[in-house]
Amino acid sequence: MNFYTLIFKNKYHPLRWINLLFLGIFLLSVLIVGVNFIVDPYNITKYNLLNIEFKFARDDRTEKTNYFSALGQFDNIMIGSSRVYSINPEKVTKYLGGTTYNFGVGTATVEDHLGILLYLQKENKLPKNIIIGVDFYTFNPDTPPNKYFLKNKALNFSSYNGAQENYIEKFFSFDAFRASIKTLSKHIKNKNMRSRFDKNGWAGVYEDYSKRDLESDLANTKEEISKEIPSLYSNLEYKTIDPKRIAYYEEIRSICKENNINLFIFITPLHPELLKILQENKNTALALKELIDYLSTFEHFYNSHEDKEFYSEIRNFQGATHTRANAGDLIIEKLLIK
Repeated sequence: MNFYTLIFKNKYHPLRWINLLFLGIFLLSVLIVGVNFIVDPYNITKYNLLNIEFKFARDDRTEKTNYFSALGQFDNIMIGSSRVYSINPEKVTKYLGGTTYNFGVGTATVEDHLGILLYLQKENKLPKNIIIGVDFYTFNPDTPPNKYFLKNKALNFSSYNGAQENYIEKFFSFDAFRASIKTLSKHIKNKNMRSRFDKNGWAGVYEDYSKRDLESDLANTKEEISKEIPSLYSNLEYKTIDPKRIAYYEEIRSICKENNINLFIFITPLHPELLKILQENKNTALALKELIDYLSTFEHFYNSHEDKEFYSEIRNFQGATHTRANAGDLIIEKLLIK
């Protein structure tokens, strides 16, 4: 009995369903790998067989490192989480000159900060100036490194090597498959075709706050805060900053000093409602003070939390923790020219 007969003719054979299962898995794997290879949402192959200009990958670390590997040298590099997305690289260039790349990635932790710097060093693309936006939650010992950082072989310097994905595994990734389908759909329809990042790594401007209902936005922000506190601040049991991450920052300081890099650091602003909760809680207030005291030991540091001018304008904020582009401009101005 041949394979075709076993699968399609003899429906009573006990091995038929087992073979159908394996055939289905094989065909699904071929489909995923084929679509991911052709669309290549992370630009792994560099082929771009369909000449797709804009791609939509969920993993912005892979997306940025792959794009950046083909770029030249930059004079200024910004590092941080999505809180850094709102900062226009051209504003940095305005004050520091040269060229600027925004290497902000989603939910970046301290591991990302050091990982990106080590990646730049390995690529021989260390800049003259590094600007880092530090999020308070990233020094929480209970906050793990981002899962996409752990999977990124270009950035992950830690001992979590077993979690990394290699070149072949990325083509079997369902994250890549979802990104491929989204990219392919928009490419075929030619609808809303816009890259998440521009050539300088900037994600663009958040929605115009002036067009939003402030009362409604505050209600949504309070709901967002209620979700953020358990996940990022351990139900306000964040008592002290992580010594391992302090060591990572000392390594950042050391690399910058050895390579004559000017290091600029700012603590990212938090919505007034969230900052008030954190400052009124004994645990988080102590941890926040400890972090600011430590960051104050760096030569160039801007503490946005003490900036009354910044916090007087509610339109600077987008949700519980993000800021708008004009707020990012203000941060850069105060950090670089004070």
